[in-house]
Amino acid sequence: MKNQSLLHKLIFAWQGFIYAIKNEHNMQRHIIIAILTLGLFAWLGVASIWWALIVLCIGLILAAELANSAIESLIDHLHPERHEQIGHVKDMLAAMVLILSISAVTIGLLAIFSTGNIS
Repeated sequence: MKNQSLLHKLIFAWQGFIYAIKNEHNMQRHIIIAILTLGLFAWLGVASIWWALIVLCIGLILAAELANSAIESLIDHLHPERHEQIGHVKDMLAAMVLILSISAVTIGLLAIFSTGNIS
C-alpha cells in the first residue's frame, strides 16, 4: 500500500523474507550455504575486500531468489496450467539465480586461495 510509514514497510519486507525462508526450500539452502561461507571466511581470516565481495554476492543471491520465488508464485497463481512460454520464463528466473551463485562460488574460491591458507 502506498503512503505507509517506513516502519510498516520494513515490517512487511521482513515478513516477506521470513515467509520465503519458511516456505521456499531453495531460500533455506541459500541461507545455510551463506552461513557456512561466512563461517569459513571467519575461520580463514580473509581480507576485508573479500568479505565485502562475498556479502554482496550473498545479498544478490538472496534478492534474486526472492524475486524468482515471488514471480514464480505469481505466475502459478495466475496461470496454474503448464505453458511452454511460462516454462521458459521460469527457466530464465532460475538461470538468474544460477549465474549469481556461480559468480559467488568463483569469488569465494578466489578469496580462499588468496589467503595463502590453502595450497
